[in-house]
This record gives sequence, C-alpha cells and structure tokens, in this order.
Amino acid sequence: MTHRLFTGICLLAMLLATSAGGGHPRIAVIVHRDRQDTLDLPAVAGIYLRKRRFWEDGAPIIPLNREAGSTLREAFSRRVFGTGSAQLSTYWNEQYFQGVLPPATLSSSESMKRFVAQERNAIGYVELEAADASVRVALVLD
Repeated sequence: MTHRLFTGICLLAMLLATSAGGGHPRIAVIVHRDRQDTLDLPAVAGIYLRKRRFWEDGAPIIPLNREAGSTLREAFSRRVFGTGSAQLSTYWNEQYFQGVLPPATLSSSESMKRFVAQERNAIGYVELEAADASVRVALVLD
C-alpha cells in the first residue's frame, strides 16, 4: 500500500505542477550552495516522503519542513504531493511504525535558509523572493 500511495502522490504532483499558479506563492526548493544535485518534482517528493534518503555523493539528506499549518507548508504539500499536510498524517503514522520519521520542522523561512546555508546535506523551501546567494535554488514550484 505504501508503494501505491507514493506512486499516486507522485502522479498527482506531476499533474499539479502543470496546473499550479494563480495567487499562490512561488516556492524555491533550496539546497546548500555547493550542492549540485539535479532535482525535479518526483525527486523532491521522494526526499520529503523519505523514499530517497541520500544525495548523489552518498551523504544523508536532511529534509526540512515549515511548521504544521503554515501557509507555505500547505502550498508546498499541495504542489509536491497534491494534498494538504493534514492528509499526509496517515502516511506518516504508517511510516512511524517502520522506524521512519518525518522531516524536521523550522518556524520561519529565515531559519530554513540559515540552516540550509550552513548544513551541506539539508534541503528546504522558502518563498522564492526570500532565496538569496547564501543557498542554491534547486527547483522552483510555480
């Protein structure tokens, strides 16, 4: 069932990527400025669902989320997974019993950006206009 859920979420994410827009914030998926890994929407979904756990160089990936209920986290969840973060709780409850924990959370875009700028293995997301030269924008979610 977990594999079907992951596949379904990835398919929804690809459909959502083609139809997203309007008044929603543009989101920058950010990584450390020295990290050159190529990311697309399915790769980001895999990282945030803890299906992909290592960077191309073998280093462990540290995915970071905004706090539950934040506007940015909801927009990110809808664009990447095709559903709100509350609906992902069933997935994480199942994963918990397999020893897999969800991404850590940070309370602001500034703290997200600072953490990613200092930790080479981290990945996070901020409003596109908040991204600067301290991090590398690996993917833009429109």
